[in-house]
Amino acid sequence: SSLAALSACSALVRAAPAHARSHGQARTRRAGAMAASAIEDEPLSLSTTQHTFDAQFHPREPLLAAATITGAVELHRFDLSEKTSELVRSLECHKESCRAARFLVGGSSGSKEAAAPRLATASASCFTAVTDIESGKKLWKAKLRAAGNTLIALDEQRFAVGDDDGGVALYDVRQKKAAVCYEENSDFISDFARGKDEHTLCATSGDGTLAVYDLRKSGTKGLVAMSDFQDDEYLSLDIVRNGTKVVCGSQTGPLAIFSWGDFGDLKDRVRGHPMSVDALIKISEDGILTGSSDGKVRVVSIYSKELGNAVLGICADHGEYPIEQLTLSPCEEYFASVSHEQPAVRIWSLGMARRFLAGEVPGQAGAKEQDEGEPDSDDSDDSDAPKGKKKQPKKRRKKGGAIVGSGKTHAQRQAASSFFGGL
Repeated sequence: SSLAALSACSALVRAAPAHARSHGQARTRRAGAMAASAIEDEPLSLSTTQHTFDAQFHPREPLLAAATITGAVELHRFDLSEKTSELVRSLECHKESCRAARFLVGGSSGSKEAAAPRLATASASCFTAVTDIESGKKLWKAKLRAAGNTLIALDEQRFAVGDDDGGVALYDVRQKKAAVCYEENSDFISDFARGKDEHTLCATSGDGTLAVYDLRKSGTKGLVAMSDFQDDEYLSLDIVRNGTKVVCGSQTGPLAIFSWGDFGDLKDRVRGHPMSVDALIKISEDGILTGSSDGKVRVVSIYSKELGNAVLGICADHGEYPIEQLTLSPCEEYFASVSHEQPAVRIWSLGMARRFLAGEVPGQAGAKEQDEGEPDSDDSDDSDAPKGKKKQPKKRRKKGGAIVGSGKTHAQRQAASSFFGGL
C-alpha cells in the first residue's frame, strides 16, 4: 500500500548516513509519486470533527495535523492508494481556537534515529505551545502579546509566531520567553517565508507591507527592509526563483512580485484571480499554487522562460468556501487544501499542476499573461470584487470567512465580525 511504501522509505531516509541521504530522498519521492497516482483523478477527502484553520503533513509518516476551532489539533493517518483516513489522536493544545500548527523536526543529520517531531502551535488565546505528538503531553508554552495568527518552524528548537497586532516573536523552546521580538507592523501578520540564507525572515501583513527581518538581531535593528504601504492587504507569500523573487498574495486578487534586495516597491503584478489569494505554496522555482476565496486552487508561473508570469489554470476545486491553507507533502508529489466546509481537507496529486507548468495543458479562461514592466500602483485593484466594499481582514475573516461575506450589509458584517472576533 502507499502507507507502507511511504513509511518504509521515510525510515530508510532517517536511518541513512549523511552521504546517502540524497538517494533516500529520491526513493521517498518515487514512493510519493506512486502514492499520488492513486489520487490523480479524484482527491482523498478527509473530514475533521471541527472547523479547521490550518494543516501540515508529518515530515516522515502518512499523517496530517489539522488545527481546529476548539484548540485541538487532530492527527489523521491516511492511505492514498485506498483513499482512506482515520483520526488517530486529538491533541488538546489550547483552550481557544488553534490558528496555526507546524512540526518541529528533531534529530541531527548524523543521528541514526531521528527523534519524533514535536508540534508547535499558536492560538487565539494569546498562547503558543509545543506538544509531544506521541504522548500528547504539552512540553512548553509561552504567552503571546496578542492572538497568534501564523507560525513558521525554523529548526527542531526554534519557531516564529506572527500575531494579530503585527508583532513577530522568535521562540527557542530551551527558553521560557521570546528570544527576539519585532513590532514594526501595524496590523496582523498573515504569513512567513524564510530566505535562502536561512537567517532572513519575510513577513506579510494586513497593513499592506512586506517586511524583511534578520533573525540574528532584535528590535528595530532586526528590520532589514519594509516595502512601501500598498492600498491592499497581503495575505500570503513564498520565495521562488532560487531566492531572488518574493511573491505575495493580496486581498484584491493580484499577486505582487518583489525582487530580493529591492523591497521598496513591487516589480511585477500577476492578474487573473477574481478574489483574494489567502494561501500560496511553491512547487517549483518558477511555479506556485494559490488558494483563493472562491475555493479554487490555481497554477501560476513566475518568470518562466516559456510561460512568463501567468495564471495558467485551475488544478483543484475544493468547493464553494474559501481556501484557508495549502500545504505541500514532504515528497513534493501531492498537496492538501483546507477550507471551511466538510470534508475540511482534500489531498490532491500535483500531476495536473506540473502538466500546466510543462505547457501540456492549454490555459483556461481568465488566465492571462502579465504584461512586462513595472505596473502603475493605481492598477492594484484588478479583481471582480466591487470597489469600496473592502473585505474583512484575514485575522477576523479566518474565523468566520464562510459567514462574513462581501455581499452582506455593513450592519450584518459588523455583527458577524463581533461574534467571530473572539475566536
